[in-house]
Amino acid sequence: MGAALGLAALIALVYGGSLSHGFVFDDWQLVVENDVVTWPLSRWADAPAPRRGGVSYRRVRMFSYMVDRTLAGGLDPATFHASNLVYHGLVVLALYALAWCTTGSWAAACVAAGLFAVHPLGSEAVVYVSGRRDLLATLFTLAGLLTWWRFCEARMSAGRTVATLVATLGFAVLALGAKENAAVFPALAFLLYVAHARRDPTLRGATSTTWMALSAGMIALYAVIDRIYLDRLQEAWIRLTEGPLAPQPALSLHVLGRYGSLALWPSDLSADYRPPAWPLPTTSLDGAAAASLLAWLTVLAAGVILLWRGRGGAGLLWFPVALLPVSQIVPYREIVSEHNAYLPLAGLALAAGDATAGLARHRPRATLIVAVVLIAALGARAHARTGVWRDDETLWSHTLEERPASLRAKQNLAASWARGNRLEAAGQLLRRAHAEAPADVGVLGALAILEGRLGNDGEALSLARRAVEIQPDAETYALLGWTHFSMGADASARAAFEQALAFDPRSEDARDGVARVDARERQKRYLRHGTVR
Repeated sequence: MGAALGLAALIALVYGGSLSHGFVFDDWQLVVENDVVTWPLSRWADAPAPRRGGVSYRRVRMFSYMVDRTLAGGLDPATFHASNLVYHGLVVLALYALAWCTTGSWAAACVAAGLFAVHPLGSEAVVYVSGRRDLLATLFTLAGLLTWWRFCEARMSAGRTVATLVATLGFAVLALGAKENAAVFPALAFLLYVAHARRDPTLRGATSTTWMALSAGMIALYAVIDRIYLDRLQEAWIRLTEGPLAPQPALSLHVLGRYGSLALWPSDLSADYRPPAWPLPTTSLDGAAAASLLAWLTVLAAGVILLWRGRGGAGLLWFPVALLPVSQIVPYREIVSEHNAYLPLAGLALAAGDATAGLARHRPRATLIVAVVLIAALGARAHARTGVWRDDETLWSHTLEERPASLRAKQNLAASWARGNRLEAAGQLLRRAHAEAPADVGVLGALAILEGRLGNDGEALSLARRAVEIQPDAETYALLGWTHFSMGADASARAAFEQALAFDPRSEDARDGVARVDARERQKRYLRHGTVR
């Protein structure tokens, strides 16, 4: 109980300021503008799947948003942020319990949980409402691994053994429902099984049963992945066949190196790692990639040796294994996102617990002092980072200071200013971004919308057409359609929206555009003839 209260106080001290934060960045689409969040809890299972153009496919996360809205009686950001802190607290307690299992040391478990609780690389998942996916996926992953650890002990009755295995798989399914990177669950379970078996030779007689259980679990888990994320898997396959975003293996090694360096030295944190804010490699292997490869090979070798000797190692291997789904092996637009490191950080914390348990046997006082200083330093950095996520303007102003080349920061800061009717300032910033990257479709689209709001219809139409020329797809044709619609050119708007639907029949933006054109045409007919057909 004392450890739990101490960890809760630590979380409140470091992250309590987030309770006064508003909604930021993707929160607007996922929470504020998402009608599903306002549904009664009984309709949770009806949330749209990706194939119907919804943003609610991570159903466990969406259910948690619906609960928050029900509790608050509306979209109160303080309630959503408070829930994030509660979920983070539960994750920390689950990690504490798992570290106690793996180290057998109360002090080592406290150090592992304390380091994880305040690590700045995990702060994005905690203070950003949309980071809830990582909190929930990690919470249920750890819960499943705790029951798996109990299952590996193989000293229960047959009935309890089956119940424990069912609970393990149930938690794994919930983790997948929160975020798909929980697909690494079987690999993490295997690492913990090996760690358990190397420490307790009596488990070797239960190897066949354990392997059969793990195999069954893997089959069940990937069946669930196929059911929940079918469309995303298909999209991932298309991206994979189209080729990487930059030369491989340098890209993946750069990404893994970035996550690793931020885990060890979290000083250069950012909300944007897209080019040009974070440059991509231009060759298949460069100096940075080679250094990353050497570092990770060292980590893997150390982890295997420690695991084989029964001196930990599972946590050290957990970190790179859990990073694999977000290491750009399958290309996707977010090159690096700090919230993606939340689950991998749990493994690094377990490794720190193993190291603490070993060092404390020889130098307990020095080990305690180092742990306290490290937790305090990381906590201070995370507390400072928390304030950056207060609101959109603060976040993107800070990001632009840290990453002057960031187009995303310029675009999102301009959007924040536009929401506050600072249209001229927003226009200047977007024109600056356009001058720096004239072929960037996102900047073209944002500037086209703003020019339309400023009444510069001709300029807006020119920008929208340029976006279509550069990247003809559903998004750019929908932009062109809305530009025509704002100018009253309904026929041209309809043609653009229909072209967008030809690219992507699921496009909600294009479908909404067609509906708005139809509604305006009905209104025109009514005004002319007094009838509606």
